[in-house]
Amino acid sequence: MRKTAIALDENELIRLEQIVTDDDKIEAFRFLKKVVYDRILLQQQGKLKSHLDTCANPVDEFTKHKR
Repeated sequence: MRKTAIALDENELIRLEQIVTDDDKIEAFRFLKKVVYDRILLQQQGKLKSHLDTCANPVDEFTKHKR
């Protein structure tokens, strides 16, 4: 998996605030599953992988070839 950012709309932010205020663990799990996790999965699917997404350090590769 790659780093992913998601945006929450106003209604989702209000819902999140209610969950935290009410300390509602069941609703927190539902919110995490439906809003956060599902969006992350959607963003991760079907995207081309960039050369910048690798775990390798590009500086190391550059210095190896420079020698």
